Amino acid sequence: MTDEIAKEVTDLVTIGEVIGTMDRPKSLDPNDLSGTEGIGPQDVRLPRLATAQGLSTQMTPGDGQYIEGLKLFDMFNDLTEEVYGRGPITFVPVRRDVRRIEFIPRSEGGGIVDMDVPPNDPRLAWTVAEDGARVPPAATTFVEFVILMLRPGKAPEPIVLSIKGTNKFNRRASDQLTTFIKLRHAPIYAGLYTVTGGQEKNDKGTFGVPVIKNAGFIPKDTPAGAALYAYAEEFHRSLEGKTIVVEREPGSDDEFVPEEATTEM
Repeated sequence: MTDEIAKEVTDLVTIGEVIGTMDRPKSLDPNDLSGTEGIGPQDVRLPRLATAQGLSTQMTPGDGQYIEGLKLFDMFNDLTEEVYGRGPITFVPVRRDVRRIEFIPRSEGGGIVDMDVPPNDPRLAWTVAEDGARVPPAATTFVEFVILMLRPGKAPEPIVLSIKGTNKFNRRASDQLTTFIKLRHAPIYAGLYTVTGGQEKNDKGTFGVPVIKNAGFIPKDTPAGAALYAYAEEFHRSLEGKTIVVEREPGSDDEFVPEEATTEM
């Protein structure tokens, strides 16, 4: 991805110039369904689009990770610590992955036991303790989207929208985005979407969740849209055969036991 292309996209692409179109651009190749290729052994480290929760270390004055000015349910870059507010943020997805990870509980020091838990593994299931209490899964499922954030006057910014599937609101967000992408019948990077920092609550408290909306196709038949489409396609190709690594800890995306824990077994 050259500096010249990045500058061209920065100059052409603004929120005002690239407005999603619900009509499929005629120049889209109906046979190009890129975005579901396999993952290779190489690692790519990208920042995560995080949400400030009630127990986030970034919200605690005096903590080494404290971010000045960060408000509850704001979105922020967990690497650069840039605060984006609650949005909406317009973005283009360029890749989707599903991760299943077993963590060491925070009460036991935290850390990761297994980064590659197989689908249908018993560690992903709810269980019952001897006293009858519901026990959450030892492993957690994440649906992760590598996205390009679009902000006026800035080059498209690569970041990972990692959605932790421990409550129905998060699962709804990841399912919606996955469905939007699939139903386009186009490359994963052909569409525009927005994410807003929302909030929901259960019997344990209130927590932040991503709210996803469809913003239409990239208008590929316009100069600005063509530049953005080419940029997203090139970035998508650059990730082929590479594993995306995201820094995370248990509880970093939501802090409360979901209300459906009493019924999902």
